[in-house]
Amino acid sequence: MPNEAIPVHKLILLYIAGQAPGIRLSRLRDAGLATLSMDYLDLAGALEDLTASGLIQVTVRDDKLLRDAEDREIEICQLTVAGRSTLQALENQIPAPTRRFLSAYLDETHLQRTAADTITSTVETASDGRYRLTCRQMEGDDGSFSFSILFPTEAMARKAALTWREKPASVFSSLLQSLLGDDKKTP
Repeated sequence: MPNEAIPVHKLILLYIAGQAPGIRLSRLRDAGLATLSMDYLDLAGALEDLTASGLIQVTVRDDKLLRDAEDREIEICQLTVAGRSTLQALENQIPAPTRRFLSAYLDETHLQRTAADTITSTVETASDGRYRLTCRQMEGDDGSFSFSILFPTEAMARKAALTWREKPASVFSSLLQSLLGDDKKTP
């Protein structure tokens, strides 16, 4: 591919996918927009071109329990072999300040990306017609924290599931505070 054939915003998306393998599509978009070197339309067009040309592969994650905050399947991005070789050949065309910014940005958001992949919630219909919400925070193969609540309506269960996926630390803190109380004495 000639050097002029790949605009810098496409190279930036390749760089992000290369630095954060398996990054969620939404997080790839966030990182691309954070560079301030492209707007959303540039990003969408570049991503479409990269997937159509086989440089980036966007797939749905296999884990059916893991959903995004809007209860949709998670789409992840991977560089293909062609994408890796293209990036390797043309990476130096990305301005050095942009590469430094992206490296720092991806380092800063690594914990958020990892935490998002450990939070799950499922809504199922219980035998009595209510809706069971099961929330989990996974560590490794073992669910380190989980709880289930029955709701009278599906809408309530889905709203609670969304809150858990968006603000797990707040839910966890509120739950602990409710269970342990405000008592300053420790048992």
